[in-house]
Amino acid sequence: MRIKFLDFLIILLVLICLFSYFLKYREYEQKETLEYSGSQIFKAIKDFENYTSKGFLYNVRIVGRLNMDDSKFEDTGFVTETGKGYFILKDYEGKRYSVGGVMSYKEDVSAEKIVMRIENKSTVFYKAKPIEIKNFEELYEHITSISEFMEFKGIYDIAISGEFTVVPYSDLNEELKKIIYCKNAHFGNETLKLEQFSIRELKNLDDIIKPEKIYTGDFWVIVRTEKEIDELEKYGIKEEDDDNPYIYKDSIHIRL
Repeated sequence: MRIKFLDFLIILLVLICLFSYFLKYREYEQKETLEYSGSQIFKAIKDFENYTSKGFLYNVRIVGRLNMDDSKFEDTGFVTETGKGYFILKDYEGKRYSVGGVMSYKEDVSAEKIVMRIENKSTVFYKAKPIEIKNFEELYEHITSISEFMEFKGIYDIAISGEFTVVPYSDLNEELKKIIYCKNAHFGNETLKLEQFSIRELKNLDDIIKPEKIYTGDFWVIVRTEKEIDELEKYGIKEEDDDNPYIYKDSIHIRL
C-alpha cells in the first residue's frame, strides 16, 4: 500500500511540474505576440514604449480603415514615434502612417486590430568608446567584433544609438527616411543622429552619404539575442567590459 501511495505522490509531483512548465511556456509564448483591439490603443502604445525602452526589436501589424476614404487598411512595419492616443507606423517600403484607435478621425488610419510581434528574447546594452573610421562598413565590422561576447546566446540583431560626425557633412534627411530598420535617423547640427539603428543598415548609409571620415564619440550598442538570458548568466556577461578596451567599464546592463 505504501509503494502505491509513493508512486501516486511521484506521479502527482511530475504532473505538477509539467503543468507549471506549461503555464510558464504559455505565458512566454503570449509575451512574443500581443494583440489589441482598436479601443485598446492606449494599452498598445504603453507596451510599445515599454519594449522600445528595453531595446527590443518588434514589428506591428495593423488592420483597420483609412480615414481619407474609409477603405480597408492592412500593413506591417515598425513604430517610430508614439503620442497621446496615436503612433507612427513605418512599413517595409518606408511609407509612414499615423495610427489612432477605432474611433479616431485625425490620424491616417483608425485601427480595428493591432498585433505586436516581439522578435528577440533579451537585450544587452553597453556604451562603446569613440573611434575614428573611414566608412560605415568599418563601423559595422567594429561593432560586430566587440559584440562577439554575446554570440553564445545567438545574436539576432545589433542596434546603435548616438551622434556621429560625418565628413563631408551632408543634409540627406529625405534619403534617410527610406531606411527601414531604425527608430530614427537624421542630420542635425552637423551631426548624424541615430536611434536604435540596426547595423544591418549601415552599408546602406555608405551608399546614401558616401563618407570620407566618421568620428563616433561615445555611443550605445544594443545586442538583441535569439535566446533568453537567465539570471545566472547576467553576472558573467556584466564582467565582459573589464577585459574589452572598446567598452566602458560598468556600462553593460541587461533587459529581459
